[in-house]
Amino acid sequence: MSAPSALRSRRLSSVALLALTFAVGFNLRAAVLGVPPVLSSVRGELHLSYSQVGLLGGIPILAFGVTAIPAARLVRRLGGWLVVVAGLGLAAAGELLRVVPLQPVALFFGTAIMGVGIAATQPGLPVLVQAWFRGRVQSSSVTLTLGITVGELVAASLTGSALLPAVGSWQGTMVFWGLLGLLCAVAWAGFAPRADAGRTSDRTSRWLPLVRPSRVWAVYVCFAGQSLVFFSANTWIPLSAPGGSHSAAATLALAALNGVMVPVDVVLVFWPRQFATRWEFYLASGLVVLLGCLAWIWWGSTLPWLGPALIGAGVATNFAGLLAYPPLVAPPQQVAQLTSVMLSVGYGCAFLGPLLGGVAVDLGGGRLSPFIPITLAAAVMMVVSPAVPRRLPRRLAIGGGGLSVG
Repeated sequence: MSAPSALRSRRLSSVALLALTFAVGFNLRAAVLGVPPVLSSVRGELHLSYSQVGLLGGIPILAFGVTAIPAARLVRRLGGWLVVVAGLGLAAAGELLRVVPLQPVALFFGTAIMGVGIAATQPGLPVLVQAWFRGRVQSSSVTLTLGITVGELVAASLTGSALLPAVGSWQGTMVFWGLLGLLCAVAWAGFAPRADAGRTSDRTSRWLPLVRPSRVWAVYVCFAGQSLVFFSANTWIPLSAPGGSHSAAATLALAALNGVMVPVDVVLVFWPRQFATRWEFYLASGLVVLLGCLAWIWWGSTLPWLGPALIGAGVATNFAGLLAYPPLVAPPQQVAQLTSVMLSVGYGCAFLGPLLGGVAVDLGGGRLSPFIPITLAAAVMMVVSPAVPRRLPRRLAIGGGGLSVG
């Protein structure tokens, strides 16, 4: 059944479909960003080193990178809808596995399973957005991004200050996010139109052309930079804030980092012109991220909201544009592939951020030392952004034709 006929038969309005897409985005990040606010409790109870804390923060990111290309292959064989269902279910199972006995093995193993599940959904979602919302791909994709952003904000700002006191333990917070993820998986399976978007009978491998052109690599590097900045900042801002991770400064900084993304995404949802294929957009966002890193290093003790707010605004614009980029420039058969290469390269590099930050602290670099790789990543984003192409080279498109971008 085609996507339009599926939509008519299920009588699901476009508004309801956007709301469901928003909910999926919310759950893709809430369970991940619900961990940094309770890291002090986890570290104290399980006697983890700072390097292990950094590894715990980096495992989902590594899973996002490693799983992206295999997930895109599944999209080509099974279609986006089924892969997203499986990914959401696997993510919820991993979230709940984090709290079973045999710690800390269960915590690390469950986190890895959760990361694989989340990663499996990500190449399938842009394919479905392209199929469901023809003519409104950019705004619909940013709606998904808005859900991700709100999930990050709620989890990062309320897990430590409200959820932890309410449930009484870090294990209880992880159970809460796991049950919410399970509910989202059930809702998707029951109500999302069962479109075969992304499925193709062509089994020919076409991955190599997606990694050859240097200009396309600018897209991958920009995504790597913003991913490293975002996950590293959420991991290390609480621990580098004056007063520690449970201080008012840490709560304010995390709220600013993630909270500013919501209004930014709302503005981008209604932005009348196309921005996701313009290199100037990515240059500006990289500059804002760089200024935010410097502001946290210099004025984090006196203005703990300023640097994180700038980092959040820059990352939000960059992330929203890059998630919308593949369905805007690629034909349907290649959306999942282009997305997966971007995710694989980006998250593979971003994995190093939290880990290197923890190593820097363990080596005696001081509480701000994790921001050395974060700041360097922001600078790289600026350097490569002018090379982001407005359209794919013609040789990348299936069948030899390029997809023109207006």
